[in-house]
Amino acid sequence: MKRIIVCIKNKAFLERLESFCQEEKIAIHVISSLEELDSEPFIVIITDQKDLAEAFSTAGKTCVITNDKMPNHVYCLKECFNHIHLRLLVDIILHGALLTNYYTALMPNVFHKEYTISNDFFNIDRLVYAMTAEFLLFFKCSELEKMRVGISEMLTNSIEHGNLEITADEKFKATEEGTYYDLLNERLSNKTMAERTTHINIDIRDNILTVTITDQGKGFDTTKLPDPTDKECLLKLHGRGIFITRMYFSKIKYNEKGNEVTLIKILQ
Repeated sequence: MKRIIVCIKNKAFLERLESFCQEEKIAIHVISSLEELDSEPFIVIITDQKDLAEAFSTAGKTCVITNDKMPNHVYCLKECFNHIHLRLLVDIILHGALLTNYYTALMPNVFHKEYTISNDFFNIDRLVYAMTAEFLLFFKCSELEKMRVGISEMLTNSIEHGNLEITADEKFKATEEGTYYDLLNERLSNKTMAERTTHINIDIRDNILTVTITDQGKGFDTTKLPDPTDKECLLKLHGRGIFITRMYFSKIKYNEKGNEVTLIKILQ
């Protein structure tokens, strides 16, 4: 029978783990130290005690519940983890090797995914990486890295200028004064703005990649985009996102309102 070993001090963490195991019909074995670990097989050891991670990892796959960075050989769960995060953890541990070894044999004819994300401005690069991991089936690594930069730029714009309504002038002023993150946190404290989301639609078919990013902001006049190569714009620390993205994609187009951008890439 599949089982998870837990060594947990935090009662709320333990309750979440017990609820997950009950729902997924996975046995849970609670221990307080490495000495209590038996010889029966297990999926993973989950603990909220970082100082025990190394010792536990000698016995098998180990996951630490922490918001801090851990060594690469130790799995991590953020303290806000839920059932979905636990499902992903278990699935990766049980089947990750299969995916790694045989991924090149899997070549879909059509690829489609949709995501809705909150205004998690500080984790955009991580979000983009997660959304585009399977792009390696279609694009070279060097090409994919450039595309990720473009998607990150557009996603940043959708959150920053769209959902949080930070204008170019406001960003320039705050950047010059060193108060940009204060401005971000001020907008994120606004309930209406903070609850807005961004929808990402990814589609690959007929050798064409389409990434559509739609925010819930007021939009903007796309005919008045500044040229970052103009002399008056050269020294500005912002305003290059769209220009850079155009370099990495075959085509970029906006809807009439200006709150939706579509990135198009022709597969070579």
